[in-house]
Amino acid sequence: MIAPAVGYLIEGNGPEPAQVFDCNVPNLLEGVFDLSDNDSIYYRENFLNIQHYNFLSPPSSPNGPIGISIVTDKEGKNYLALVRTQAGNQRVKIPIENIKASWWRRIFRTGPSPYDILKSIGNYNGLKLITDNGVSQAFMNLEEKQTIKGFKFGILYAQEGQNKEDEMFSNVKTSPEFEEFLDFIGERVPLEGWQHFRAGLDVRTGTTGSHSIYQRWNNNEVMYHVSCMLPFNEKDKQQLERKRHIGNDIVVIVFQDGDTVYRPTTISSRQVHVVLLVKATTLESDPGQRYYKMAVVSKDSVPEFGPAMPSNGLFKKDQAFKDFFYAKLLNAEKASYTAPILGVKLSRTRVALLKDVSEVFVK
Repeated sequence: MIAPAVGYLIEGNGPEPAQVFDCNVPNLLEGVFDLSDNDSIYYRENFLNIQHYNFLSPPSSPNGPIGISIVTDKEGKNYLALVRTQAGNQRVKIPIENIKASWWRRIFRTGPSPYDILKSIGNYNGLKLITDNGVSQAFMNLEEKQTIKGFKFGILYAQEGQNKEDEMFSNVKTSPEFEEFLDFIGERVPLEGWQHFRAGLDVRTGTTGSHSIYQRWNNNEVMYHVSCMLPFNEKDKQQLERKRHIGNDIVVIVFQDGDTVYRPTTISSRQVHVVLLVKATTLESDPGQRYYKMAVVSKDSVPEFGPAMPSNGLFKKDQAFKDFFYAKLLNAEKASYTAPILGVKLSRTRVALLKDVSEVFVK
């Protein structure tokens, strides 16, 4: 299905005879994105409008900007902390009984100070306790700006014999197998007046087409950029308007008719890190049932991610495969965030947001 290439890792592409794979994988959803549990919601529910401590490093801190919020949990048994650094956010829980107060506070039985609590969380010297109430809302705004609202994935249709991206991006007509696959992975929705996650598609004037494919899965919203549903420009050989969307997606699905071997270098994009190649097939022993072949190719800067792919597996078109497919899709996105190109971008964004808060509140 996929030709080997330097700088890429391939899964599911093997010489073995194709065998049907059981997609009922134990712990399939473990670690998969669930946007109903994000730090924006966590901070709003546990910190905002509740008495808590906020700490910030000075804007010029050599360790980079740091922002920490600490609150007593609702049972009064633990301190909860949300630690923000340029590497990301971390949630910490410390039992109150484990906090050691300074010796003079023990003598006067005044309990641990905010800095005593901070010390129990980690070595964060140089942070300032911020008493300005406005910092809580500033942290809330910071979390909301970093919150992933939904996921966008590209879908590129390739006719039999096509092995160049210009050919794939230029397809207007599709196959029944491709349309069947689209209906399997999501719902065809009209874009005009669309109220949910839109993945940058135009929901007012129709400049990005009239419909797209949408799916809610595991508390997540997924909107696809489907090549053949985006506008086609007869005068543009490269179809840059289509590529503007799909070429800026991190994970792309290439649905391929026929047996053309896919080359990992086909899509020329620094942003695309993982490609899921999908082909429709049938079995003589089960002629009325649709099956799919799937293989995955990723840049070698992307760490391994599950669920593990079988070598040359056949996937029965059912809910179990749909869940397996989405778990692989979202895990590919998550793993790609740590790749150097994307990791640096995310880190720069966090640093800029934290510095903005620090410059306002650290005097």
